[in-house]
Amino acid sequence: MKYFLINLAPGILLASNLNNMADVFKNKLYIGCALTNLPPDKKEEFLNMVSKLKQELKKHFELLEFLGIDDLLTNKPFTPREIYTYDIKNCLMKADCFLAICDYPALGLGYEIGTAVEKRGIPVLAVAHKDSKVSRSIIGIDHKNFNFYYYNSVDEIISKTLETLTN
Repeated sequence: MKYFLINLAPGILLASNLNNMADVFKNKLYIGCALTNLPPDKKEEFLNMVSKLKQELKKHFELLEFLGIDDLLTNKPFTPREIYTYDIKNCLMKADCFLAICDYPALGLGYEIGTAVEKRGIPVLAVAHKDSKVSRSIIGIDHKNFNFYYYNSVDEIISKTLETLTN
């Protein structure tokens, strides 16, 4: 078994097993999607798909969780300012890469994509179900760190994410 030392600070060393170092250095992935305008008849299915996707991707990434799902069922949902501050400043601005699920129209998601691509320059994978209608301004993004892909299944999103957003 191979070990190596990490110098954390003067006089502080950390010995670590190379086999476990992949967990220490996982890329931070932010996943964004439409929430506000989800069709009521599609909401449960869509959120279950996002949940399944997150369960699988957290094996490969450190996930940065957005706000805005569970709080709507409480007496005190988050304010728009709280959502913006958390999702943009605490997640997107700290992410190493971004997965944007573009199945439904969302101004907030478009803002997040623009911020990730133009301001941060981080790798972005935007995906949409093959039957979704996506804005031409998203599909047409011409940036070296941006990829768009139509998918048929959650498994396709997972494989495309691993192919596109891992080192």
